[in-house]
Parts: sequence; C-alpha cells; structure tokens
Amino acid sequence: MVGYESEPINGRELSSVEHSEAGLVSGIATRMIIQPLDVLKIRFQLQEEPIGGANSGKYKSVTQSVRLILKEESVAAFWKGHIPAQGLSAVYGLVQFASFERLTRQVYLITPNFCHVLSFFGFQSPIDFACGSIAGCLAMTAAMPLDVIRTRLVAQGHQSVVYKGTLDALPHIWRTEGFKGYFRGWVPGLIQVAPFTGLQFTMYNAFYKLWNKLIKDHENYGALVAGAASGTVAKTVLYPLDMVRHRLQVNGFKRSGFGKQTQHDRRMIRSMLFILKTESIYGLFKGLLPSLLVSTQALCMTASKLIFGVASDKVSPAFLLCFGLCGTSLAVFSLSYATSLTHLLCSSALLGGLQGAAWVPATKLVSNWFKDGSFATFFSLLGCGSNMAGLLLPTISFFYWRTYTFYLGVACFLFTIFVYLCIEEKDSGEVDKKKEKPPGGVFSLFSSKVLWGIAIPYLIVLEIRTATESWMPLFIKDVEGDPGRFMFLYETGGIIGTFVSGLMLDILCKYVELLTARRILAFLFGCLMIATIAISTSLPNYIIPIGFSLGFFLFSALNVWCMISSQAGLKSNAGSFSAFVSFIANFGSVFAGAPLAHLVSLYGYNCFAPFFLMQLCALLVVAYMNIPHKMAYIKKID
Repeated sequence: MVGYESEPINGRELSSVEHSEAGLVSGIATRMIIQPLDVLKIRFQLQEEPIGGANSGKYKSVTQSVRLILKEESVAAFWKGHIPAQGLSAVYGLVQFASFERLTRQVYLITPNFCHVLSFFGFQSPIDFACGSIAGCLAMTAAMPLDVIRTRLVAQGHQSVVYKGTLDALPHIWRTEGFKGYFRGWVPGLIQVAPFTGLQFTMYNAFYKLWNKLIKDHENYGALVAGAASGTVAKTVLYPLDMVRHRLQVNGFKRSGFGKQTQHDRRMIRSMLFILKTESIYGLFKGLLPSLLVSTQALCMTASKLIFGVASDKVSPAFLLCFGLCGTSLAVFSLSYATSLTHLLCSSALLGGLQGAAWVPATKLVSNWFKDGSFATFFSLLGCGSNMAGLLLPTISFFYWRTYTFYLGVACFLFTIFVYLCIEEKDSGEVDKKKEKPPGGVFSLFSSKVLWGIAIPYLIVLEIRTATESWMPLFIKDVEGDPGRFMFLYETGGIIGTFVSGLMLDILCKYVELLTARRILAFLFGCLMIATIAISTSLPNYIIPIGFSLGFFLFSALNVWCMISSQAGLKSNAGSFSAFVSFIANFGSVFAGAPLAHLVSLYGYNCFAPFFLMQLCALLVVAYMNIPHKMAYIKKID
C-alpha cells in the first residue's frame, strides 16, 4: 500500500523518510530502464507531421524510429537528457511519495472518525484521490525545471546542438527566457498530474485490495500488478495533456532534425484546439505506443517471471508449461492479424505475460527427469533454443512478417499438443517434512547469501550479453566489418558452447563433487568471457574469431549459471528462487545501457577494456567469498 495506514505494516509504522527513500529509489531505477522509450515518446510528440500516410513526418513507427536514431545519432541518443531525467525522477518521486504519505496522515489525524466511517463503507478512494492530486502538483512544480531541460535535450537533433548538457542549459534558459522559461508547460502539467496522480494512487489501492481478496499472500506481486495497471490506465486517459505540455516546453527553443516547428503561444486550451485542427484527434496521442509499452513491458515481462516462478512451486510444472505454450500460440496468431494499436498492445502483453510460464517449469521437469550424471547435458540442449532462434531468424526475414508469424503460431500450437500428449511428470523425491523445513518464506529469499552469490555473477553474464548484442555490431560497422557475419558466428559459438559446457560438466562430475564442478566451470567461463570482450575492440582485425569465442564462453557461462540457479533452491521454493535470481540478473542489461553509452560517448570504444575488467574484479571477489550454491534446510524444533 501507499499513503498512510492506520494499522502498522508488518508490525511497524513506516516513517516519512522511508516513504521518501522508497519514492526516490523507485523513480531512479525506473527512469534508467525506460529512458529510451521516453526519448521516442517525446520525439513523436514534438513531430507535427502525421506519423503515417503519404505526408508522414520523419518518424513513422517505433521500429523505424529506433533504426533511424541509431543510424543518425548512435545508441547514446536514446539516453539524451538522461541526467536531468534522473533528477526529475528523483525529485518527483521524493516529493510525491513523501507528501502523499504526510497528507493522508494529516487527514487521518484531523478527521479520524470521518475517515474510519469512509473506510468502513469502502469510500477511502476520495481521500486517496485528493491527497494524491495535491502530492502530484507539488512534485510537478518541484521537478518542472528539470522536465523542461530534459525535453529540450531530447528534442535536439544531430545537426545543430543548442545545449551541451544540463549545466549549459540552466544559464542559457535564464539569459534568453528568464525565470518563466523553467516553467513552460506548467499549467497543463498541473492539470494533467493532479488527476493523474490522484487517479493512479486511487486505482493502485483499489487494484491492490482486489488482488489481496482474490489471491492470498504474495503481496509484492500484487503491488507490481496494481502499479503497472493503474499507471497504464491513468497514462492513457490523460495523455493529451502530456503531449501539449511537451509542445509548450520547447517554445523559445529552436530545435532541428525533424519537421516543422510551430511556436505554441496560444497557451494550453488554444494549443490543444490548434493541434486538433491541424493534426486531428490522433495528434493528441502521438507517442502513446512507446509510452504504453513502458507500463505493458514492466507488467508483463517482470511479473511473468516472478509469478510463474512462484506458481511452479505450488502448481504442476507440466500444466504451467502447456498453459504457457498454448497461450503463446494464441498470442502469436493474434499478432499476425493485428490491425490496430489496441490489438498490437494486447497481443504483445499476452506474449510477454506468458514468457515466464515456460522456462522455470521446463527446468524443474528436466531436473526431475534426469539425474546429476546426465542433467547438465539435457539442460544444455534445452538452453540452445534461443541460439537456434537467432540462427533461423535471417532465413525467415525475407518473408512477409504476417506470414511467418502465422505459421509460427501454427507450429507452436502443434508443439503444444505434442507436449501435452507426451510429457510425463515424475517426482524426484523430497526431504522428510517432519524433521526439516525451508528457512523462511518466499520473500526471505532476498536475505539469502546463496541467492546473491548466484545473482551477481548471473547479472554480469547478462550485462555482457546485452553489450555484445547491442554494441559489438555498431563497433564492427564503424571499422567497416560485417556485423551479420559476426552475429552468425556469435550464435554458432553460443550453440556449441551451451552444449559443450553441459558435456564438460557431466564428465567433471565423475571426478569431483557436483557443486564444485559447477563452481569451477561457471567462474572459468565467466572470466574467459570477460577477458574476450575486454580485448575485442583492441583487435578489429580478429573480430570474427572473437565473435565465435565470445559466443562460446558467454553462453557456456550462461548455461552453467542457469543450471546452478535452477537447482540452488529447495524443493518447496526452487521455482521462486530461480525467478528471483532471474529478476535480479535482468538488471545487468541496464548497466550495458546508459552507463556504457555515456562512457562510449566520452572515450569511444577504448573504454571497453577498463569497464569490463571492473566486472572481472567483481566476479573474482564473489568467487573468493566461496558462497555456497545450494540452500540448506533447517531442523524443526519439536
């Protein structure tokens, strides 16, 4: 829950400082992940020409815009305005959460009887809405100067640069526009954020309470689902005000690089009417797709991994696997016939939401079917799927996308029938529950050294995977190499590395204990992987063999760490353990994004060696700590 609660949470009442810290941290983490989508949204909002049709502007779709920005401005353009955006998120989150908690507390203290009567009859929502609206206005006012600077930095094209950065923009706006320049778009911002924040907090608490009524326990998942759902609904309803706010924020600032620019000196209402007249109703919703994808992706990708991971400990893994496959086939069918934005969003949400229903249940089934002597080999075969998909993708890219999407759905559905008829669920045995029990509940896993000892190296592997697949093709193109050939050898090396690492592990298990064998190979492949990418940009003439080697070592390390994660938990929480490790490790992609983009923009690709050698030091520190890779039961006290 957010806001003041008359009953303490977990036996202790949270302070204003703790509410502020929660808002601050959540804002910074969210901003770092979604900044590229925010850049796309603002570019669409500022483009006055239509997005589609014969007279369309520079940016025509999300995928076309991504390719165009990469070509003209490099990857770093997706993090333009990231520093003021981080400040915006930090200030906004800090003020919003702290003021909402303080306001709701004061309302309860001043009118306790009235609030209890409202709560008794289920009418707490008006209090949440009013306090949330005021909190949003305060937060928007405090963060508005950073919002203006962020918008203008994003609007700068590659042809002419007005502001070199945040520190340059601050005095420049003061000299040319005065104090009011920092608060352009403030009125539509307040009108947007007051109902938006009130609506978001109200719907959040409503969704959260509904979750707790329908699903017992797992309150953290309820918070995740409620937050994503409330944010998506509120964003869609009030999106036109967000679009007008960004148009007003670039008044007095000559951007370049995409289309014409009208000075919206007509203020908010007249600006909205002018946009309706010149760009139609769709003009008020430009950039809505990447904006909605933020909420949809956060909800579906993150929630599916966590929810289905925990569910696999309580529901048949075979059932979850068949459910995920069947749902995926239907989603792919739907995607092949998508004709509208709503249809596309629903299909994408369904696909993302079912991704977590496959991996964890599949690993649990393989763990039950095969003993330690053959588990690694068959687990490795399971892990080759993503590499095979990467190799097959160029062969189908020549076909019309609806055609191969349709046949992909057919193949997935037929495979679902095959799995349903042939799958056999076999129990591998369990510990005597009368004598031993798991150490704590699901969320106590976060305090486990075992979890963090696996999640940190796993995070490093995923970070390097993202860097390889995002940055290396750009580097190869800069040195006039063949990115397609590099990626083919990278995927080929990945398939071979995944399979060979499983064979090596099975062979090594004959001579040393299983966990020791996994530890040796996991850290060995991890060190070789980091060393390979660290020297990759220093040897451009050998980039092709480096591609194969990098794929081999990276996917070997990934395969072994996946194996460790899948069997590190206990029988009662193995799915939850694997899901939490995967959730933490996915943040590795963030470190390969904004931080690395900033370093590349400053020092070029020469920053690869010191940047990744730091990851090597972190990996060696974890190895030196010798953290066990298996949770232990604790004795029950009779």
